Amino acid sequence: MIRSRWCSKFFLAGVMLAALAFAACDSSTDGDASDDIATREQKIDIEDAYGGFNTADEAPAFNDPYLINHYNADGNLAIVDNVDTTRVDRRRPRFLMITWGNLRDDSLVSASTDWTGGLCAENGVIRAVRTIRFERNDHLEPRTSRECVQWVSHTQPDFDGVIVALFKTTDCDSLTDPAVIDTLCEGPPLSLTFKTGPLTITFSEDELAGLHRVIPVDDAGNAVAFNVIQGRPDICRQGFLAGQWRPAPERQDNGVQGFFRGQWVSESGMHRGHLRGVYGVNRHDEHVFFGKWIVEDGRFHGLLIGRYGVADRTRGGENGWFEGVWVSRNLAAAGGLRGVWGTGDDSKEGGFFRGAWRQRCYH
Repeated sequence: MIRSRWCSKFFLAGVMLAALAFAACDSSTDGDASDDIATREQKIDIEDAYGGFNTADEAPAFNDPYLINHYNADGNLAIVDNVDTTRVDRRRPRFLMITWGNLRDDSLVSASTDWTGGLCAENGVIRAVRTIRFERNDHLEPRTSRECVQWVSHTQPDFDGVIVALFKTTDCDSLTDPAVIDTLCEGPPLSLTFKTGPLTITFSEDELAGLHRVIPVDDAGNAVAFNVIQGRPDICRQGFLAGQWRPAPERQDNGVQGFFRGQWVSESGMHRGHLRGVYGVNRHDEHVFFGKWIVEDGRFHGLLIGRYGVADRTRGGENGWFEGVWVSRNLAAAGGLRGVWGTGDDSKEGGFFRGAWRQRCYH
């Protein structure tokens, strides 16, 4: 699990990955280097500064049936929620992606789990933004207060979830003067409670800062993942990541230990493309990952470079963290990403990762 604050302009990963990721940034003014990366044959190599990936465009969703079927643009349903947001701090909303159920795609899970419940804020207002993979009889209940969002949800071999915006209430009607907001309108501390049959947990305002955490709830492999990003007053973009993190089905001679693939979405859950890559241990005994991000039509958008680690091992598999950066077509640092992962028992479709990304700002 990870809970830490991100830098105001860039991830802490930018410092931690200086030797690895920003070696790429040193090449950003070298036209030959970026030309070579664009035209070279794409072949996995975790000793390479970019993992052997190139900056060429790809087929939409990498022409990967798993991504097309599990992480397509229609998987998250937008919600029209006209909740009252008076007397709240609109400058600094928090966006939460919460997913629950069989995150690992554990093939041993056969029983249905009832996740009917909700999310309630104390000294805050919740606006529902999107549902994630709701199907059949899963649905949001009609709103009865601006503090709570309620749902009916059942999972078996998969997971459901929601993306919400969380606003802290204030003691002032007007939010036009930032100095007044910060000194006179702060209001009492915010807290948030997730309440379902399998799990009830409350997070304080401090705990919500940069929260990326997965909480197992039973021996069958069910869990809840919490990912939180802080809204920004600038125009720099940010959002969430979700997908599969799985070990290689057999030992690889090139140091690769596994693969990841998934979806890149905005802070409101809007589909922004796909990512896929590899992770493993290089000759320096460093746990590294490399990947590629493309937008919906397959156009290249970034090369991913980072580190990962194992936090613990459970009956269901390993759990860990990842953090890194992505570079643009000309190999300049463009943003960062971080999150958590877990492996499953299914070598083909098991495992998961959840996280967030943030565009780098230069102002």
